[in-house]
Amino acid sequence: MDELPPRKTTSMADTMRTLGPLASVGISFVLAIVMGAAIGLGVDRWLGTTPWAFLVFFAIGVAAGILNVYRAFGKS
Repeated sequence: MDELPPRKTTSMADTMRTLGPLASVGISFVLAIVMGAAIGLGVDRWLGTTPWAFLVFFAIGVAAGILNVYRAFGKS
């Protein structure tokens, strides 16, 4: 009967060190989109250009979120 190699056990601290940067990337992605949408809504209300500024700034927010994710994972 073959013996299995011992399993590598990870501590809770190691798990948290891994989850921290991942959570940060997720929050920054969502925050970029929300900020873009909020700015777009504000500009639309100010200038009366509904829905064009919202769409433009929402797209900018999505692009900024994707860029943040790319930069974060490009470092590794």
